[in-house]
Order: sequence, then structure tokens, then C-alpha cells
Amino acid sequence: MTSTVSTNSTVSTGNSTDVSSLSGSKYSLSTAEAVTTKVQPYLNRADTIATAITTNKTKISAYQSMQTLLLAMKTAASNLSSQSTEGSSIFNSRTAGLTSKSAVSGSTPSDASTLLSATVSAGTNSGTHTVVVNQLAAAEEDVSATQNKASTAALGQTGSFSISETGKTALAITVTSSMSLTDVASAINGAADQTGVSASVVSIDSSHSVLVVSGADADTTLQFSDTSGILANLGLYTTETNQTGTVAQADNTSALGLSGSFTINGPVNGSSVATPLSVTVTSSMSLNDIAAAINTAATTAGSTGTPLASVAGGQLTIASGTSAALTFSGVTGDVLSTLGITAVAANGAVDQVSAAQGAVLTIDGVAGITRTSNSITDALSGVTLDLTAADANTVVTITVKPDTTSTGNAILAFVTAYNTWESFVQQNEATTSSGTASSSATLFGDSTLREVSLEVDSTMTAMINKLSLADIGIALDSSNTLQVDSTTLTSALKDNYNGIVSLFQSQISTSSYTLQTLGTDYSAYAGTFSLSVTTNSSGAISDLKLNGSSASGLFSYSGNTITGVSGSIYSGMSFTYSGAASTSSTVTVSTTLGLANQLYTTTKNYGNTLNGSVQNLIQNLQDEDSSMTSQYNTIISQANSYTTFLLSQYAALTTQIQSASYTSTVLNEMFAMQTSS
Repeated sequence: MTSTVSTNSTVSTGNSTDVSSLSGSKYSLSTAEAVTTKVQPYLNRADTIATAITTNKTKISAYQSMQTLLLAMKTAASNLSSQSTEGSSIFNSRTAGLTSKSAVSGSTPSDASTLLSATVSAGTNSGTHTVVVNQLAAAEEDVSATQNKASTAALGQTGSFSISETGKTALAITVTSSMSLTDVASAINGAADQTGVSASVVSIDSSHSVLVVSGADADTTLQFSDTSGILANLGLYTTETNQTGTVAQADNTSALGLSGSFTINGPVNGSSVATPLSVTVTSSMSLNDIAAAINTAATTAGSTGTPLASVAGGQLTIASGTSAALTFSGVTGDVLSTLGITAVAANGAVDQVSAAQGAVLTIDGVAGITRTSNSITDALSGVTLDLTAADANTVVTITVKPDTTSTGNAILAFVTAYNTWESFVQQNEATTSSGTASSSATLFGDSTLREVSLEVDSTMTAMINKLSLADIGIALDSSNTLQVDSTTLTSALKDNYNGIVSLFQSQISTSSYTLQTLGTDYSAYAGTFSLSVTTNSSGAISDLKLNGSSASGLFSYSGNTITGVSGSIYSGMSFTYSGAASTSSTVTVSTTLGLANQLYTTTKNYGNTLNGSVQNLIQNLQDEDSSMTSQYNTIISQANSYTTFLLSQYAALTTQIQSASYTSTVLNEMFAMQTSS
């Protein structure tokens, strides 16, 4: 509570007549002087209280600044502490380094950053992993044939069709003769929420355009229904069962210089034939060789009917042998495009920019890992992979390690918070040349400031786990301010990261794997003790002793969990026990308090805005101000009441004096008249 002091301390002398000119043998009176003389003691008391309130306010402001600086140190320490539930737990931060190498001798690897990026969750175990991105996940994208019309010109098509992602609702898109390619795209987009398919129009020039349809989800094929033949007329979809390709030469046996691969989908010469059929073409192969490769793949798959491919007069013909459309997928190289064979997708799409496919990876030597997205969160524990390109010939090595940059920044922020605090301490301990407190030293000689300053300084200079701040390049100068040697700190972060962790964070260890800390150690205990644990036939804890005596009131247990009792010196500790059933064992526990943990506890105890030591001082002064403000207002009220009373009395006296003066004048005149007669 902040006290407010009334400023209405001026006492008025009112409008009574000033009788200072009147005098007699027994009195000489001025109303203003009389009132001031009588009331001034009240005002003096009020002024003394007002001065005390102002002094308190100045001190409260200084305490509030002290509290703010303590809390700033608490925040900086919490980022480096294992005790605090606040902050960023910076020592758990991880980063991923990427490097690449060739998976094939003699080939040039792609830069790792062009293939993927990796983010790592806090606390992920350090280590290395290898990733090969064999294939990116992709949504299907199909393109119509080039229309010899502007994007806004009427197509002259009438009827309906539907396009949808597999598993989603197929809605009929109605087309009228006046609709343009842009209108058709708008109609498809109007149903996209249900069908999962969107459309756009690309204007090649003022009189040529194409329609592009795209699925929303990777690894999900599109399905078409073209009852009116509109999609076929646009060259977006086909039901052709035969494909014929021609080369310029009639020699069917000469090498074509073409290379690539493709997969033929769908039933071939009967549904009993296994598909898809994978075909690889090399530059030395002729037209006959390509046909033979296709037919060999079909025969191997079980085809016993008419050969799938044939050659005549420089023409390669591929026929499905069924009523189903001849479709392709996985097309690479220039074989089909050079021969003029349309690579119809498995769903009947004619020109496919990208097929619906999942991501395919090899991780840590395990091949054939597939996912439906290029953002992969469940392949490596704690690591998210975002794939951007595929290269089966490049191995990316991911190195998971502590984020030393973020840790270094947190340590520098910690140093800054301490130095700001130390500047405040020095300001309030400053003296003049004569040895008296400086005007800026509001808290000069304050016991609380002295206590917390000593505790903080003791922590900052402590040796913890055989390491000090000076060992990592952070040392106090002659003015008790921390200075950072960035070179030493950088080296320590690189070469002795675990040592820095043990300097700042509390450490807890046990002599047996059967007793492990459960979560984070939130205790403020440092030392060594033993826990003797007895289990029953089911393996649950049945008895617990601390240092050979009963642990009651200090530790409690339930099932296989041991917890420090709240309010005890072990409060905040928690363990899980995995010893064998019906056994007893004794485990030694050793703990040290990290520098950040200690500082967090100190600054919390003093700076807490609810019940910290400084808050208690602030509250006491505010309560005192509130009481003194009440006294001040009471005294001013009394002074004003007394003034009113005095003015009333002096006004009556003035009237009496004036009346007596008049009477005296009349009597004198009458006496004079009688004397003269």
C-alpha cells in the first residue's frame, strides 16, 4: 500500500478585523500573529511527520530498485540452474550440425543444407546420425495440354467432371460452353475444401494457356471421373491403352544414346501379372533393346500373352493388352519424351509435374524408411528433419550437440545482471571525502543490503566441483565488477562443456543404478547421505532408512518412488528405485550446489515480491507511511478546527473592543460637554 499525504496544510486567518493597531495599557494584539502562534505547534508536528513519510518513500523506492535487480539476477540464474522451474534451462539446448559426403566413390556430394535441415528438442542425447534422402514426399500435380486460347476465352466445353484426392469427396464440376479456363479453375477451387484439389491457370502468352491441378497432401494420388470427356479434351486425362513412339531413324538396332528409367503401372495382359514393371534404359540401347527390356520385365512379372512392346519401322509401340489406360510413374531421363510417348500417370493424368509419393530415406544405415511428409518428427528421437531435396548419392551426417552459442549468451546475460546489481550496491555504499554517506546512498548501512551482497559475492567467488568463474574466463576486477575473457570462455564451452555445467548447475549422483533421480533436482541440499531401501515380494518399497536411522519426516516413499518431505532439508529431491524384490540395499547419494542454483535461491529468498525479505521491508515502510499519513491528516484537521475556533473568538473580541472604543468616545464627548457647561 502506498500512502498519500494531504497537502492542505495552510491555515487561513479568515476575514476577521486586524486589531494590531489597537493598544492599551494591558494588551497589544494582532489576530494573524495570535492565530499563528497558537496553531504553529500543530503545523510543526505535521511537517515532522511529512518529512518522515518522504524519507520512507525514498527508501521504499530504493528497496524496490534493489528488489528489481535481485529478480533480474534470479532470472539470469534460472536459465543456468537445475533447481529453477523458470527460465530456459539453457544447458538442455541442443543444436544440429550438418555435413555431407558421397555415398558413391568418385561422385560429388550435394551440400547438406540443400537436402535437409534439422532441429533438435531440448535434452536430446548428443550423438551423430546419417541420413540419405532418396526421395521427397510430393503432392500430385498435373498439367493440361496447351490450349490455343487466352485464359479468359470461352472453351466451348459442356458437361461435368470430378477430381479429388483419394479418400476425399469427389464433387461434380459443371462446365458450360461460355466458361474459360480461368472459370474452370475457379469452379475446382470452390470445392477444394472437400476434394483436396486446387487449380491454377498459367498464361504462356496472350493466346496460349494451361490448367494446373494440384493435390493438397503428399503421397496421395488424385482420382478423376470424366464422363463428358472435358478433361480428355483439355489433355489433362486419358484412357488410352496404347502408346506409340517414333525415332528419326528406321534402323531399329542402332544405339539411341538415350538413358533413364520408368515404371509401367496397371494390369498388363491380365490381372494376374504383377505390376508395376520397372524398366531402365542406357545410352547403348537400341529401339529393339528397349522393347526387349520392357517385354522381359513383363515376362518376369508373369505375362504369357501378346508381347507388351513391339518395334516396326522406327516406331516403338507399348500396349497394355487390357481395356485399362497405359500409365507410367517414376519417369527419369529423356527416353519417353524423346520417343514421343506420353507418360500417362497411374490415375490417367497425361502430363504430370510431380507424382504423389512419400518421402523415402535411409537413416543410420536402415533403408526403405518412408513417410507421407517432408517434415519428419518420428524417425530420430528428439530430432525433426525437414527435407528440401533428394540425392541418393549423398550421405548427410547430423551431429547433435549442446548449443554452446546459446549457453555462452546466457552466461554473458548472467554476468550483466550481476554487474548491474554490483553497481547498485556500490552506489548505496558510497561515501563523501569526509567519510559520511553520499547523497545517492539511500540504503547506506542497511543490514539487508549488506547481508544479500555478502551472500551473492560469496557465491560468485566460490570453487564448485574444482572449478570457478575465473577458470572459464570470468573474473572480478578491482572494482568488484565481472570482466569476461571471451577467448577463454569460448574455449571452455568447446573443450569443457560438462565442467561448465557442473559449475553452474547442481549435481546429484548415486552409488547404484538402482536409485536414480526422478526428473530435476529442485533441492537446496549439498552433501552426502545414504538411503537403505527394503522391498517386499512385489518389488515395492516397504522400509526406508536415512543414514541408518528412520527416514520419517525427512523422506517419504510410495511404490518405488522416494521423495524429500516438504519443509525438510531434503525437500525437492525425488528418486525412483529399481532394486530386486524382497531385498535390502544401501545406496550413497552425493550432491553439490551449482553456482546458479545457489544464486537463484539467494535472490529468490530476498527478492520474491510476495514474501521475500526486501518485500517485507517495503511492506513495513508502506504500513508505517499509512499510519503516519493518518496522523498527519488528523493533526491538520485539528489545526484547521483550532484556527476556526480562534478566529471566531478573536472576531468576537474585536467587536467588543470596537464597541468599547465607541462607548469610550461617546463618554469622553459627554464629559467634555458637561465640563464646558
